Amino acid sequence: MSALSNYSLAIMPGPQILAQVADIKQQLRIAIGKSYGSANAEAHISLDGFDADENNYPYVLAEYRRLVAELKPFQLNFSGFADFDRANFSAFYIKPTEKSALEIRESAQHVMKGFDKKLKKEYMQKWADESKNPHMTIGRRLTREWVALAHSLFTGFEAGFECDAFAIRKFNEKRRQYEVVDVLPLLGGHVPSVQLDLFNP
Repeated sequence: MSALSNYSLAIMPGPQILAQVADIKQQLRIAIGKSYGSANAEAHISLDGFDADENNYPYVLAEYRRLVAELKPFQLNFSGFADFDRANFSAFYIKPTEKSALEIRESAQHVMKGFDKKLKKEYMQKWADESKNPHMTIGRRLTREWVALAHSLFTGFEAGFECDAFAIRKFNEKRRQYEVVDVLPLLGGHVPSVQLDLFNP
């Protein structure tokens, strides 16, 4: 058995939003005068997290792919900034609209509730639902002073894109960052003909 790896199902925004978020993070880093949690992470919305043996990951991937393919693409819009207030460290993030947050939660729940329980028990560990309060993190492990600074720097954010795929990210121990390893299209239940051909040679 090989070592367990940490994976995450997530929504990755389009290139324009990725670039906007990277720029915001850079501005905050300069304003704070040092790096901070999530400063180098690519923009994303986490849906769940789990550990799996790399040898077993293909079975997990196939189940995710099956369930995500049943979902329909949807418009995902962001509107403004907010923060989580924690006793020691807080987070500053970009908010999806209420409608988009509902779409995200419903989509994530479809995957989690539909996931084969036997497969989950056999091949996965520490499976955690991270979709209850969907958000796109700018910074985490921030002091309240840093959060206040972020709010003073960034007062508005309006953007959107068609979410037509989810991604599975894997934690790279050397880089200490997550990297996208698979992209799962939302097909609305449509099975591509190329897959049908596999069963009808």
